[in-house]
Formats: sequence, structure tokens, C-alpha cells
Amino acid sequence: MHKPSIFILGASGFIGSELARQVQSLGISHACMRHRRRLPPDLHPEKAYLSSLLTFSWRKLENNPPQVIFHFARIPGSGALGRSLAANLSAIANRRLLRWLRSQTDPPLLVLTAGTLAYGPSAEAGVTEDHALNPAGFARQYAMGEQPILDAMTERRIPIQIVRPAWVYGPRSWLLGFYLFPMKLKGIVPLYGDGQNWMNLIHVEDAAGLIWHIAQNGAPYQTYNLIGDSTLQQHKLAETLGRISGLPLQTISRKEIPYRDPAIWESLTFSQRTATKHRKLVQEYHYRHLDLQQSLHAIWKPYIAVR
Repeated sequence: MHKPSIFILGASGFIGSELARQVQSLGISHACMRHRRRLPPDLHPEKAYLSSLLTFSWRKLENNPPQVIFHFARIPGSGALGRSLAANLSAIANRRLLRWLRSQTDPPLLVLTAGTLAYGPSAEAGVTEDHALNPAGFARQYAMGEQPILDAMTERRIPIQIVRPAWVYGPRSWLLGFYLFPMKLKGIVPLYGDGQNWMNLIHVEDAAGLIWHIAQNGAPYQTYNLIGDSTLQQHKLAETLGRISGLPLQTISRKEIPYRDPAIWESLTFSQRTATKHRKLVQEYHYRHLDLQQSLHAIWKPYIAVR
């Protein structure tokens, strides 16, 4: 794809804004859609839509259709009941999008970003894209909203890619709420449960870079796991944060976690050694963040400096 026109849904979100930032730096024509959150001030798309997936008029794109639609948008919901309602609304919204795509003579590539929580916890050494879906934690409800797109991919009428990032970390991620915030507020590095659960960490810049790399070089009708170079157990992550900050580790039990939603605990402690069957394609991508401790330090240092 040479300077394609792309459309980013959920461009104000964590990964979506980083992808927008990277394509902008490449001088690539792009448009964005956001809902409530403002776009970061450093983003300047050629066209910015303020809309919801449920109400957006896809006909607006027909005069200048994109070649690729990157789908990061997710209708939010709080608690199991709220997420179930949001998932049903997401399914409706995604079916609207699919109807428009099917109406196009030459539909654009649709790249949906989902998550590896959809595979559920596993004791296997490497959970690849062929692993059966068994959603855990938040993914139980999210998967319902994503199902229409998974079904459409099997029809092979619309070019679709599913990308499933593992633990994407960065300044605006789970790392902030579940680690950096208690580190700064309480002076401890939390260790959730026994810390034996396996995680694969990928920096948000590499997650967005891999998504772009796969859209350019991958095949449609495929699922791609997005993995980083760091596969480790949770206690190793906590120990690394302890070395960076000089703070002691403190074990947090399920009863002590200050969140009532059981999906939070399940998501924090589920164990999965994520892998990919598309190793050659992934190896062609040049990672920006291969030193986990250095990358975590770069996130922690400015965070702790903010008063």
C-alpha cells in the first residue's frame, strides 16, 4: 500500500491514538473518528468525525472511500451487566458497519483489534491463533460485540484481519491504574495473588507498529497475535518495577483489591504464554522497545515527577 487513505475508529483511545500518531509521522492520508474523548493535541487528521459507532453514517465515506479501516472503537460498560449491554450495542453497531462494507464493490480492509483474553487462561507453552476461544475476564462480554465481525471473516466476502494484542503497556494503560498509581500513592509495588501467572508484554508503540505492519504485509481472513519480546510471570514484572522505583513488593489478595468487579481480578491474574504462528511476519517488524526495564523506567520517571 503506497500512501493509502485510512480511517481509524477509536482514534482517541490508547492504541488507536498511537497508530494515528505513527501514520501521521509517515505523511499518510488518514481520517479519524472519536466519541467522547478528545483527540490528543498532537494529532491532526485530514478529517475528524465526532460520532458513535451506533450512529455514524457510513455513506459519508463513499466519495473518498478508505483502503483500510482500523477498528479500535468499543462501547464502554461498567460491571458485568453494563458490559453485557455495551456488548449488545457493539454487536448492533458492528453489523451496521458490515452491511455498509458488503454494499461496496471493492470494500476496504477491516482490521479489528481485539485481545488475547479471548483465548482464556492456558497452561500451554504457546497459545497461538489456532487456540480455541474461551473468553475470560472483560473479554466475556467484549467477545459478544466482536462476534459479528468474526462471523463475517469466515464468509470471506469482506477482507478482514483480527489482531489480538497481549498485555499492551504504556503511560495510559492498565500499568497506570494497577501499578504506577498504587506505587506513587502507597509506596508499594502490588503483586496480585501469587504472581505465578504468565504475561506477554508489548509496548503500545510496538503494538501500533505491528498493526500497521500486518495491515501492509499480512493476509486477509487471518488472526494475528501481537506479542512483545518479554514473556514473564507477574512477579518478575513486580520485581522489575521494584528495582526501578526502590519500593518494596506487597502481595494483594482478592479480598484486598479495591474493586468489586470480579472480572478485574480474573483479568489481572489470568495466565497465558501468548505466541504466534506468523513468526516470519512478526520477525520482519523492527521492535522499538526490547528492553523492558528501560521502557518501564521511561514511563515511571516522568510519572513520579508529576506532583
